[in-house]
Amino acid sequence: MDVKLFGLIAEKAGTERMQLSAPDTDALLRALEQHIPGLSSLSYALAVDRKIVRDNVKLGGGEEIALLPPFAGG
Repeated sequence: MDVKLFGLIAEKAGTERMQLSAPDTDALLRALEQHIPGLSSLSYALAVDRKIVRDNVKLGGGEEIALLPPFAGG
């Protein structure tokens, strides 16, 4: 699946997109932490199909996934 990365997360990863596969969001986050140095120490939100998710969600592979850093401004 295509994972979109933004802001400091994209900078740390050295890319704005990653291709990963995972059965659910918990497994996806573990995989992302292995590929992006320091991700576990950053604040961010995980969005699946443009909705922030906090619980573990099953993934089928066709979802739009994004890792979003905190937003500033008003």
